Amino acid sequence: MYCKKCGENIQKDWNYCPKCKSNLQNGNREINKEIILEQKKNEKKKAFICLCGFFIGIIGTLISNHYKDKFFFISLISIVNGFIKYPTNKLIKILFWLFLIGIIIYALIIIFILFTCGKTLIRWRW
Repeated sequence: MYCKKCGENIQKDWNYCPKCKSNLQNGNREINKEIILEQKKNEKKKAFICLCGFFIGIIGTLISNHYKDKFFFISLISIVNGFIKYPTNKLIKILFWLFLIGIIIYALIIIFILFTCGKTLIRWRW
């Protein structure tokens, strides 16, 4: 079921639309295909913008020497924003989880290096 006024997905037992706050008790429940198609088109455009920000951030991280951290945060913010706002987009989901797994692996490698080399450096000093 969808709100006739704004096209928001609603449940049968709701009295008010959570998006536009219109009263649903007076028969304001309808499937409006035009509104739904327009919302999906806008959602795809916005998801595409998040993906562009993510790829620009990744490419900038790989290419730039001085601004790697800034480009990394651009890609991080873009993919997390896309994951939160567009949870049905499969490409954003896949890239989010790959990015998260990559960050975890990178952090584990750094921790491993610190523990293995850290003990060697402490022994060498004493």
